[in-house]
Amino acid sequence: MVGLGFIWYGSGERQPFTFFNDNNQWLQMDKAGHAFTAYHISNTNAILFQKAGVSKKKALLWSGIASTSMMLPIEILDGFSADYGASWGDFVANSIGAFLPFQQLIWEENYIHPKFSFSPSSYAELRPNTLGHNFYEQWLKDYNGQTYWLSANFNLLSKKNVFPDWLAFSLGYSGKEMVYGDIETNSLNGYHAKRQMFLSLDVDFSKIETQKKWLQTIFYIANLIKIPFPTLEWSENKVILHPVYF
Repeated sequence: MVGLGFIWYGSGERQPFTFFNDNNQWLQMDKAGHAFTAYHISNTNAILFQKAGVSKKKALLWSGIASTSMMLPIEILDGFSADYGASWGDFVANSIGAFLPFQQLIWEENYIHPKFSFSPSSYAELRPNTLGHNFYEQWLKDYNGQTYWLSANFNLLSKKNVFPDWLAFSLGYSGKEMVYGDIETNSLNGYHAKRQMFLSLDVDFSKIETQKKWLQTIFYIANLIKIPFPTLEWSENKVILHPVYF
């Protein structure tokens, strides 16, 4: 939170705490980011609760509550920032992500994994104060370069588990030409925000078995990131094939 305070809010002005409806901004890419972050905090909490001896059902419940609470400081920081304001939409996205691990009560495990990928975009240099001055700021701020994925194990589609356990498919969501968050302001400045949908293959590292704990940790972290693969993009009523997309 301290790091986020410096990177995201460090150059902004403060205001008395207020709410702001930003649900129509950035093509909802920020909401996808909130859900992604909350999910992985919640999933980690659920693992820790179960290692401490809490039953799976209670661990999932308390991890969802705890993770939603752990995301609240972001809304508080937004509420005091003159550039933003606290958002109920963000709170809803946090809650959706935090309780997504409840899928384990249906399938006994996580078949659906939210993932992230990023490639620097050309739009960041147009508004570096908002979209980031360098790579370390842009991966967090520039929604044009971000893609959020829902990666699902292929055996979710098979009752007999005929596919390799590690093979997955991913549905991705992103946007481009978002220089200003507000769509009208963006258009008035000559930019036209466009949604992008993606379909790709992926690797489910949680299905790769190993007895080495250090390798389990690496696989757990790797499962946050979408692996580059040939990808189909649908945007502006056109289908585009990317030989490799990240």
